[in-house]
Amino acid sequence: MSKITATFTLNGHELTADVVNAGDWFGKTWLICIEGGFTPLFLIVEADSASDAINELADSEEFGHHIIVDNADLTDYSDDDRHYGPSGQIIDTDWLSIHGCEGCAVPFSCRYHGDDLPAEGVLPTDFYWDDFGDEEE
Repeated sequence: MSKITATFTLNGHELTADVVNAGDWFGKTWLICIEGGFTPLFLIVEADSASDAINELADSEEFGHHIIVDNADLTDYSDDDRHYGPSGQIIDTDWLSIHGCEGCAVPFSCRYHGDDLPAEGVLPTDFYWDDFGDEEE
């Protein structure tokens, strides 16, 4: 399966973002924005809640490095100011914002796109790896 991206509208702008874990949480999508540079990084994450979306991002092999604190920088984070990811990694969420409606069936509306998907994309709630290719490819 090819990389899955998502299209969505944010503040009147049509945007595209990589999807961290398509098909992992029944299409319950959140938009995570990581700022602090010239261009923000937008990522769509499937999770049950906003805090679970942060955990999913922290555990992502491809995208987790954006919030996991590098070992060389650990001394910059005092024990009282540390936040931990689900695998015990120290994460920095200072430049992170999450968009979505807590308690909604679909917290953040978007459409998934990829090589094996229809041109118009699919709703995350309609995305199933079995229908659109093999996750392991």
